[in-house]
Amino acid sequence: MKIDIVEKETPELSEPLMICGLPGSALVGKLAVDHLVQELPAEHLAELYLDGMAPQVFIETDGTVSSLNNDLFYWKSKAKGVPDLILYTADAQPATQEAEYVLSETVINYVSKKYKSRQMITLGAFVTGGFSDDPKVYAAATDEALVKTASSNGCEVMKDGSITGMNGILLGIAKLKGMKGYALLGETSGYALDPKASTALLLSLEKLIGVKVDLKELNERAKEAQSVLQSVEAMRKQQTIERPEGEPGETDDEKKLGYIS
Repeated sequence: MKIDIVEKETPELSEPLMICGLPGSALVGKLAVDHLVQELPAEHLAELYLDGMAPQVFIETDGTVSSLNNDLFYWKSKAKGVPDLILYTADAQPATQEAEYVLSETVINYVSKKYKSRQMITLGAFVTGGFSDDPKVYAAATDEALVKTASSNGCEVMKDGSITGMNGILLGIAKLKGMKGYALLGETSGYALDPKASTALLLSLEKLIGVKVDLKELNERAKEAQSVLQSVEAMRKQQTIERPEGEPGETDDEKKLGYIS
């Protein structure tokens, strides 16, 4: 599988922490990383192209086409105790499992060998199928010490289940390569774009690594999305009421399991 890394800049960074937010359920992780890129602001580090992406291009508002991008950005910290950052996001995740693993390893090798990254945080969604006004952040980590750190900073520790797609694979490969880090998952219904869950992730990041950004724009998007979510919830409840007698519904166990991505 061919993967090309097109470098835009080669900055001097001090063991940057890598934060990944790729498209997944309700775009929770991607919205969070995109907001960091905009508000820090972060600079374009590199683009990655591979032949394992879906066979399609995007049509822009001016009628031109663009490829599915994987992008790395960087930010140099000026505050004591706050790390430099490398931010990774994409237009889509690869179309095959093989491509997910190859791309994940390529990205990790690039940031760990060229920039000496030793820590990683992946951001994603913890899908419950229900709606929350105050989304929780669920966490898993590469070692018990980090699990305790996440718990002491308000995260709910995950003790079972799985993290699907590259948001999980990246952290798993990072651990094999000797890196440490977390997976942080924002609680969401999974039915629609959920900026509120993304905001919860950014607030957790502030506690864990000290990176703080203005959340005004994200909060406005959350308000706009709320009416959509309320409509979806109303339809879901109506469908439950109208379910034909004898038709199976969700069991309590199924509701608790959720879906993590």
